[in-house]
Amino acid sequence: MIQRALLVLLIVINLGVAAWWATRAPPAPTPAGEQPAGVPRLQLLSEAPRRPAPRPAATAIATAGPLVAAPATVAPPAAASAATQCFSFGPYPNPAALRRAHARVQAQAVRTQVREVAGTATGWRVFLPPLSTRAEAQATVERMRAAGLDDLMVIADGSEANAIALGRYRGEDAAKRRQAALQKAGFTVQIAPLGAVATQGWIDVAAGTDFDSARVAQDIAAAQARKIDCATVK
Repeated sequence: MIQRALLVLLIVINLGVAAWWATRAPPAPTPAGEQPAGVPRLQLLSEAPRRPAPRPAATAIATAGPLVAAPATVAPPAAASAATQCFSFGPYPNPAALRRAHARVQAQAVRTQVREVAGTATGWRVFLPPLSTRAEAQATVERMRAAGLDDLMVIADGSEANAIALGRYRGEDAAKRRQAALQKAGFTVQIAPLGAVATQGWIDVAAGTDFDSARVAQDIAAAQARKIDCATVK
């Protein structure tokens, strides 16, 4: 009997405690300590504000508008070189005259050069070089005549004694035709210019526009003053 009464009492007490716990007011929050002045409050990473993600480069270019090329810088034109005119003075028959004329014209020109040109032959001759004896030369002449060749003669004396003269011609082409005909007949002959062919000297000059070619030609004793291409004056 007593045990049953104790059990009922425990049940009643438990029911009372449960009812009190369910109906009690929540406890007041504990006040946070006051933050000292000038000291920032600690902040959790989860509490920090999110920063916007950076835009891709393509988006930035698209929003910036169309690209405009910068204007090209135009370099100022180079100063035009001074105009020049060029002449060739000559011919000078000997080296001494050529040197004197060149020395006089150099001070009046931008640049100069000296050229030597072989003169033109006055004629050409066809011949067979000297043979060993006069009898051999005469026998060769007879063979040439038998082959139908003419205009030939054995040279009797001098440095070309026993040579055979086979004609003189005004131009080189005519002399070469005579040589070809003789070689076709079986005779090896030669051609040579008549007389000594002198070398002539010329002075090429590049100068300014105030250069008086006629006056200079007279000053340096040049028989001719020819205008030439300045590209040839080195």
